[in-house]
Order: sequence, then structure tokens, then C-alpha cells
Amino acid sequence: MRLVITGDSTASDYSTDHAPRTGWGQALAAQDGLEVVNRALSGASTRSFIEAGLLDRALDDLSAGDLLLVCFGHNDGKDDDRYADPEVAFPANLRRFVSGARDRGATPVLLTSIERRRFAGGELLSTHGQYPAQTRAVARAEDVPLIDLTAATHALWQSQGVEESKRSFLWLSPGEWPGYPGGEQDDTHLSAVGAALVAGLVADGLAQIGLLTRR
Repeated sequence: MRLVITGDSTASDYSTDHAPRTGWGQALAAQDGLEVVNRALSGASTRSFIEAGLLDRALDDLSAGDLLLVCFGHNDGKDDDRYADPEVAFPANLRRFVSGARDRGATPVLLTSIERRRFAGGELLSTHGQYPAQTRAVARAEDVPLIDLTAATHALWQSQGVEESKRSFLWLSPGEWPGYPGGEQDDTHLSAVGAALVAGLVADGLAQIGLLTRR
């Protein structure tokens, strides 16, 4: 069984010159015993992923018994040609991923987006609007396994708190990493530390719904 990942920059692969920026899909592929094909693309929404032909490519990677992980929502609300409205286009797009996987004998798994690191008065804010709820609704309606990464990462970042959570994201001091000579303060993209934590949440979620055996 292989895992084919579709999603955006929070899941995608990065070259070493972007280190320590790491996608959770990249971290999941590093775990022993997993065969992972990571088709996640930085900047992608469900709409742009489909229009670029990347869904077709991901579906071509699938064989019967494989898993298709579908995690979008960060960019679907952007005010540009990636926009997929949350009430009609976004759930319709998710259903295309679901039906495509099932047509190939694979199992689709829907994942809500990871939370950004946005605190106010020590409390983590929710920043994805209706998209996580719509993902949950499609999972219920289509009887698709769901991993609620929005809820799981919300709890994780909140438990880490304002300062510790910076280690999970790209908060870098000037000169700390060659690719970021001026430093970085990025509350969306994960560090290697954060990506490993989220990959663990994904693997745990797959195990809890009976789709993966943890070693």
C-alpha cells in the first residue's frame, strides 16, 4: 500500500536550500515502512490543483488498496484565480478527489488544514473560515475517513503556547540558516520540528481509523 498526498505548501516537499522549511508530507515520507508519493504543491488550492492536471497525475499514481490523502483549504479562500467558494466549488472539488480515488479502488482520506500560528492574548485563533467545516461535511456525506488536522493542530499549538510554538514554524534568527540570511517570521509554514509533529498526527489518525498499522 502506498500513500499519495495531495495538498498545498504545508504538506509539500522542499529542497535542502529551503531548510528547515519542511512539509508534513515530506516528514511522513521519512518514516520507516511507508511508501509515500507526495504530489502536494506550494500555493495550490483544490481549484488550481485540478486545473493544472495534478489531480489526474495523483490519480495515476494510485493502485487498488492505496490511500489518497486530500488536504486543502489554506489557499482556496485566496482572492485570485485559485479561489473556490466554500459552499459550492470547494466541496464539489473535494468530491472529485474522492470519486477519482474510489474509481481506482483506492481509499480517499480527507484532512482539514493545519492551523496557522496566530495568537491573541495567549489564545490561538482559527483562520480557515468555513473550509474545515465543509471538509468535515463532505466526509460525512460521502462516508469518507477524516483526519481533523485543524482540531489536532489547534490543540497542539495551543499546548505549546506563544513562544514554544515558534519552533514548529519558520521563526528563524538572522544568520541561523543559510537560506534565510535575514531571518524569518512565518506563521504558516512548518519547520522540520513542526512537520514531524504533524506527520505524527497524520500517522496516528490513519492508525485510529484502521488504515495504517503503527510500528
